Amino acid sequence: MSTKQLLAEIERGINALQKARALCLKSGAATPKAKGTAAKTAKATKVPAQAQAKKAAKSRMSAEGRARIAAAQQKRWAKVRRAKKKAAKAALVVAAAR
Repeated sequence: MSTKQLLAEIERGINALQKARALCLKSGAATPKAKGTAAKTAKATKVPAQAQAKKAAKSRMSAEGRARIAAAQQKRWAKVRRAKKKAAKAALVVAAAR
């Protein structure tokens, strides 16, 4: 068997494995393309409608929503800092009384 024939046989094997992988995954994602003739013969698979719907349905948080969450978090941390400061002042009063 010559080198060209051997390489052609390897290319056919790679194509067969890529097709089998795509069928097993059933994800609709395109298989990675190999160099040479395999890239020319590989067919791109279509993305299923369900995958497109899930991708389109992804929600994004609005700037207003982020601002509300940030304000609430700042308020919570301010409460923690006030309590900490109050506890420190109480500790100083107790220490000064001794």
